[in-house]
Amino acid sequence: MKRNSYPVRQFGLFCGLLALLCIGSMTAVAQTGTSSVRGTVIDPNGQVVSGATVTLTSTETNTTRTQQTSESGIYVFELVPPGPYRVDVEATGFKKKIVTNIQALVAKPTEVNVQLEIGAVTESVTVAATANEVLLNTQDATLGNNFVSQQIAQLPLEARNVAALLTLQPGVTKEGAVTGSRADQANVTLDGVDINEQQSNQIGSTSSSDASSLSPSTSTVLRLNAEAIDEFRVVTANPNAQFGRSSGAQVSLITKGGTNEYHGALFWFHRPTVLAANDFFNHRAGVY
Repeated sequence: MKRNSYPVRQFGLFCGLLALLCIGSMTAVAQTGTSSVRGTVIDPNGQVVSGATVTLTSTETNTTRTQQTSESGIYVFELVPPGPYRVDVEATGFKKKIVTNIQALVAKPTEVNVQLEIGAVTESVTVAATANEVLLNTQDATLGNNFVSQQIAQLPLEARNVAALLTLQPGVTKEGAVTGSRADQANVTLDGVDINEQQSNQIGSTSSSDASSLSPSTSTVLRLNAEAIDEFRVVTANPNAQFGRSSGAQVSLITKGGTNEYHGALFWFHRPTVLAANDFFNHRAGVY
């Protein structure tokens, strides 16, 4: 008797669709731990230059990525590890343009528009991008601030908890609510990996029992070491589809990476208690 294979085909199709959904969700999550560098190449008259060769080079690792500008003179480098970069642009009939001091920030597109000058390709013009150019986000509707390594290291932090810096951004309360959304609606990733504590689904410490405390927000499955975090961004409103979940804040953290040179850090934090007054509530509870 011939066996009906229709249910088997249905099951196989279901498994295939499930695998595609899982791969798509992992790709979307991974994007939250990266950046992008994009822009338009134009000539001295403001007309777009198509077919120009654009090379993106990491100044820390010397890794490069190359592509050609489109018919609209646009280039886009996606899934770029955050860090310092240099952009080289070459086109026939124009001098080579080198833009240095480009900082690709996590979860935020960096716009680098390049205007070429008439001349031979053997000639080159080098310009340095200014820090002000990367602070204003003109590429999408997301709202949020990036905190870089220097700020994380130098700003005062209670118990060196990086989550305490979230309250420095407009719309963030010390209880973890962001622009009206509840604290348990936030989403946090570390290097693009979801580290939400699923029971309370909040940001900050490692204990879900802290969820009722007045900390900047609470509970991840990993302790956020201030010395290991290189940069983070909190999207407080209008997150892109790449974040993939949660209606509240979207927090993207990245750890410090390596370079082609040996480097390290030595730190020591001293918190003297001799001249520090005890908290009223600690004193009342008998904690000294």
